[in-house]
Amino acid sequence: MNELVCVGKVINFFGIKGELKILSDFDKKELAFKLGMQVLIKEEWLKITSVRYHKNYILIRVNDLNDINLITKYIGFNVYVRKMDLNLNDDEYLLEDLIDARVVDGKEEIGKVIDAYIGTGSSYVKVLYEDKEYLIPLVDAYIESFDKNAKILYTNNAKDLII
Repeated sequence: MNELVCVGKVINFFGIKGELKILSDFDKKELAFKLGMQVLIKEEWLKITSVRYHKNYILIRVNDLNDINLITKYIGFNVYVRKMDLNLNDDEYLLEDLIDARVVDGKEEIGKVIDAYIGTGSSYVKVLYEDKEYLIPLVDAYIESFDKNAKILYTNNAKDLII
């Protein structure tokens, strides 16, 4: 299972010592951006040798490159990791795993997930039901569980969110 997951994009360098400035809306940043993790940028596998956070950005150094001239070639490219390297537990999933999942509230199917994203401070899934779109916040009040194998998102009271 060498499936690749996009975890961010190199938007610039930071300082003159070779740090890459990453913009990421990935929901499990702490699993993707850690020392020793292998990342794919511009068709090159690189090892993260330094990680720190600055404002809304992640600053990483790769392969101990300490020269701005060696890293500018990565600007503008997406950053990928192998999904298996994230070491997700059986009950953990990525937001992208929810896309195309059936949504079941109680015993009634109430739609299909067409998008999943992080909004202002919380995560949501966008569900299509009878040509209407609505949002379900990914919080315990609405989400019971997600069956990764069957691609079914089990909800509680989410039917009340349909307008």
